Amino acid sequence: MRPFVSKPISLPPLAAYSRADLVFDGVDHAGSSYALRVFFSNPGATAGTALSAGNGYVKSLYVFGHGGCFGDEGHCEVPAHRQPFDLRPPHQLIPATMWLVVTGALRELARREQTLVITVVPVIPGPADGPLPFQRVSLVTYA
Repeated sequence: MRPFVSKPISLPPLAAYSRADLVFDGVDHAGSSYALRVFFSNPGATAGTALSAGNGYVKSLYVFGHGGCFGDEGHCEVPAHRQPFDLRPPHQLIPATMWLVVTGALRELARREQTLVITVVPVIPGPADGPLPFQRVSLVTYA
């Protein structure tokens, strides 16, 4: 599976935010557990890249998967639509939203550079062909 590499993002001034998060939307957790390694300004990062600040490593986000489906056919399929008054809890395999606090790393980078490239490297055990295990990643800053 190829890493996700963002387009260059202009960094906000240091005084403009007190916290910064990477928000991952649509995180797939139906299969095996895996890690998403986040690097700043290292578009060539791979699963073999050393996890050091010198390589732009920020943090890892760990996704604990359900390990696949062991129920009857259709048991693990997320319904496309629910009735408005369905009081059951949401389906357990709805893609998740997860946050990773990156304030320190972003501030450190902003002292040296004016743009940011986010690289997210999925580290999945076994064969890892297919789409990225998330739909979108966003940088969110808070005043």
